[in-house]
Amino acid sequence: MAAPDRPLVQVLSPRTWGEFGNYLAATRFSRALRSVIDAEVTLLEAEPILPWIGEAGAQIRTISLESPDAVVRNQRYMALMDRLQARFPEGFEADPTAAQRADLEPLTRHLRESAPDVVVGTKGFVARLCVAAVRLAGTSTRVVSHVTNPGLLQLPLHRSRYPDLTLVGFPRAKEHLLATAGGDPERVQVVGPLVAQHDLRDFMTSETAVSEAGPWGGDSGPDRPRVIIFSNRGGNTYPELVRRLADRHPGIDLVFVGYGDPELARRTAAVGRPHWRFHSVLGQSEYFDYIRRASRSRYGLLVSKAGPNTTLEAAYFGIPVLMLESGLPMERWVPGLIHEEGLGHACATPEELFRTADDWLTRPSVIEVHKKAAVSFAASVLDQDAVTARIKAALQPLLDAR
Repeated sequence: MAAPDRPLVQVLSPRTWGEFGNYLAATRFSRALRSVIDAEVTLLEAEPILPWIGEAGAQIRTISLESPDAVVRNQRYMALMDRLQARFPEGFEADPTAAQRADLEPLTRHLRESAPDVVVGTKGFVARLCVAAVRLAGTSTRVVSHVTNPGLLQLPLHRSRYPDLTLVGFPRAKEHLLATAGGDPERVQVVGPLVAQHDLRDFMTSETAVSEAGPWGGDSGPDRPRVIIFSNRGGNTYPELVRRLADRHPGIDLVFVGYGDPELARRTAAVGRPHWRFHSVLGQSEYFDYIRRASRSRYGLLVSKAGPNTTLEAAYFGIPVLMLESGLPMERWVPGLIHEEGLGHACATPEELFRTADDWLTRPSVIEVHKKAAVSFAASVLDQDAVTARIKAALQPLLDAR
């Protein structure tokens, strides 16, 4: 329990939706809050409170991993979102039905018993559930929706005018939310995007994972291309990319991370070069060594699916990206950001990814141009002290009014 003179803030996040990305964003947000607000800030997983959220998360993972292509992946994902939207339609927060009250009962009980001053949902859908549960619990808890990915606002499931405060990263996200859901513009605040930075180590790394190889590559100079490949829901695309790079560009430094999939890392290592590195989990020192070396190289490059967290993380460290569109609707905006800001390139097909990687490593000066754009974007948009200060300014009135 919090001390009587300190407010209690709970951050509620699903861990099973979107691999580790959403919970990672919630972790970063919680740490940012603790650094600027005099409150007890607790990060909670949504699944132990509402197990059916975990069931939906398992379905999302199956859709992501087993869909044969981006079109099918999008169709299956949207069908799931439509089913959830039918179960919790627009405006249900104001007057939940008996069935919805039953679905929300564990969350209602949790909020009644813990009575936080503020509860933050790091998915719009979770924030909507919290609005309804707070009303049913009869507490004075204020509800904040933290939009970790503005692409989610394209889905009605994640839009609502009812939270006491909605935090978004970009002005266009505020404009879209107000145009589609309505509400009071003063209750939607643009704070800028938070970047995971070193918090990523809690999810991607292990203290005990140690590589048998020596330092990454044999050359610490800035002119050696250094490529990091994160394989997340990529199927055979990224192993095939490694095979082609081994044939065409054997002199580069390359590290491949098949997140949580030792067999994928093993199979991919078989088609790579001996001095390349392959992991399913990284030691913390290794992860930072890779990031540091890639960022110091004029030709450092990150290859992954076009997810918002990965894109912003790379830009924060000044590493250009070469990405493959995922087919998921909430990530459709990311290629536009990449291209508008010059952060790299997002490819629509695996063949485009293979072709672009070959072209860039043949003419690495192209990578250097994108690196300069990433550094400039990070300085102007990803100032984390400024973002954190804006979050404090937005939340403080809710805490002062408790």
